[in-house]
Amino acid sequence: MISIRAGTKLNIYQETKNKILDALYQNFKNLNEGIENKVTCEQPKNKKFGDISSNVILVVSKILKLDKKNISKILINTLLKNKYFDRAEFIEPGFLNLYFSNEFWLNFLNKISLKGDKFGFSNLGNNRKVNIEFVSANPTGPLHIGHLRGAIFGDVLSKLLSKTGFIVTKEYYVNDLGTQVENLAITLKHHLKNYANSENLKMTENMYKGEYLKKIAEKLIKSPSFNINDFEKLKEYAVKNNLDLIKKDLSDLGVSFNNFISEKKIHDNGLMENVYKILKKNDYIYNGFLEKPKGKKSEKWKPVKQLLFKSSLHGDKSDRVLKKENGDWTYFASDVAYHYDKAIRGYDEIINIWGADHAGYIDRVRASLLALGFKNTLFTVKLCQIVNLIDKKKVIKMSKRDGNFVLVSDILPKIGKDVLRFFMLTRKNDAHLDFDLEKCLNETNENPSFYVQYAYARISSIKRIAEQKKQQINIKQIKTKSASLSIPEIDLIKSLSLWPKIIESSVAYREPHRIVYFLIELAGNFHSYWSLGKSDNKYKILAEQNSELTHVRFLILNIIQKVLKNGLDLLSVSVKDKM
Repeated sequence: MISIRAGTKLNIYQETKNKILDALYQNFKNLNEGIENKVTCEQPKNKKFGDISSNVILVVSKILKLDKKNISKILINTLLKNKYFDRAEFIEPGFLNLYFSNEFWLNFLNKISLKGDKFGFSNLGNNRKVNIEFVSANPTGPLHIGHLRGAIFGDVLSKLLSKTGFIVTKEYYVNDLGTQVENLAITLKHHLKNYANSENLKMTENMYKGEYLKKIAEKLIKSPSFNINDFEKLKEYAVKNNLDLIKKDLSDLGVSFNNFISEKKIHDNGLMENVYKILKKNDYIYNGFLEKPKGKKSEKWKPVKQLLFKSSLHGDKSDRVLKKENGDWTYFASDVAYHYDKAIRGYDEIINIWGADHAGYIDRVRASLLALGFKNTLFTVKLCQIVNLIDKKKVIKMSKRDGNFVLVSDILPKIGKDVLRFFMLTRKNDAHLDFDLEKCLNETNENPSFYVQYAYARISSIKRIAEQKKQQINIKQIKTKSASLSIPEIDLIKSLSLWPKIIESSVAYREPHRIVYFLIELAGNFHSYWSLGKSDNKYKILAEQNSELTHVRFLILNIIQKVLKNGLDLLSVSVKDKM
């Protein structure tokens, strides 16, 4: 997590926290800077607890062993000297509730309207170089729906970091070595034999069952340079064609990469040997035996002498195999070489987006970077849990090898890029996600992407109605002393005030789903406000008898529309003026 002590100037939650911290250091001694991580400033769910609520009194009373009421009196007296606050109150067990005036919210509205499309964004990254590796699906077939989550998560995180001052490289690691590629070429050769000899030989258990390989074989057999006995060429051809299918799917999803890094080239270029020499020189490898796996009973298991990496010296639970008994490098060894390749390219942070089944690799890869001398390179892994595809209230079971999986190219034309991208971020990355086809196709409130896009379209519709009525729409600055706000308008401004905080926390925790949650909530608050105007004329957005009030309301709606647009743009989801 990165520090956001300074924050954005229009992040009133960080600004308030900074003012509270300044008041603390002014009035109390023996407080170290570690307190900054303990003090929180949040928008309370219950309005009776103010506009911002902080746990500061609870935190300080525990550290200094002082009476909470005395602390609150001192803090409140100091804070209220600042016109930033209207009033403040202490509430047990140790919260400080702060209230802002009508004028404060109007001033804030003016400030964020001046920021325009820049509202919410700031240079959090300060040009730090970040490598984000994601998708990296084995080139044994086209993308299926199980790959969608990591692809979209990685793409949105990359765009979020790029928009907030990071220099981002998006990377795809191509596993074009190993058993899966051997089996891929064997499967391709099997189909070629069937075509060449007009046979229908049965496939073996290790072959890939997808129809896509039959199409690749049919294309290859027509090539004049075709040679069924050149196994290396068959492997290259199969990998290239499958990678082309993957790139096409990614392009249709709106996902692009800066680099495609070949595992085979990493070995061919001697990086594995370089890594071996460094680890050997620093006494991080040895020939030895691993302990018998705990909790597994296998009569076939026997101790085997192998080349091992001392990953346990850097926090891993055991040492790891680099080279097998037969002399082949392990998959983990390739990972070590690949991460060495990333690190020597000078990134400040390496972010990997993996499936949840790769959780066991985190500690060993981190250990390898430390052993190779990259102690200052931040290594971050975000795990994506599986996606359950639900059709007609039934979970569809998928298996690439058996050939029964739902392809991205099959589902994308039915649902569309916007819905797919939005839905994949409706849950936190490490939580299971149920992808319900029926909900995705419905244009109702149950479809969150429709719900958010409709909020944008509804504001456009209100603007069109105003133009038809020849009612002048003024979205410039407002006179703060004369304008007035009702509670529903203040609530909308409060919703908008969270946007910089959402951006900062999404960046700090590398969690773009927070953007989606915010957009759904903002859209919901707007829809509620619109409905209120339908049932009560005094909240009607086009207040024809009060041009100043209409001015304020249109300024709020204009900012909501900009924030919705910018949020959807981070997701690479389109906005629509009509729906």
